Amino acid sequence: MANLTQQFEELENKMAGIIIRLRDYQQIVDGLQKRNQELLCRIEAMGKEQQTEKKQQQMLSITQNLLKKEDTTEIKKEINRLVREIDYCISYINSK
Repeated sequence: MANLTQQFEELENKMAGIIIRLRDYQQIVDGLQKRNQELLCRIEAMGKEQQTEKKQQQMLSITQNLLKKEDTTEIKKEINRLVREIDYCISYINSK
């Protein structure tokens, strides 16, 4: 009977140790999840920043192309092309 009581106490001690380790691991998991969320937010922000920079680069390229063209007819054609492209995008968005 004493042997059974001793085994029961050992089992209780092991379970208490497991519970403590489980809590420690849960804290680690919570910390990693928080860190993961922070990194995902940073990635999203960097993606938005990259898109903004890409748009700025496109605008700069368009502006440079327009400035290179001396003939006003060429400039008007380019502006009309850009307006048609914008109209196409707007109609595409409205159809969704």
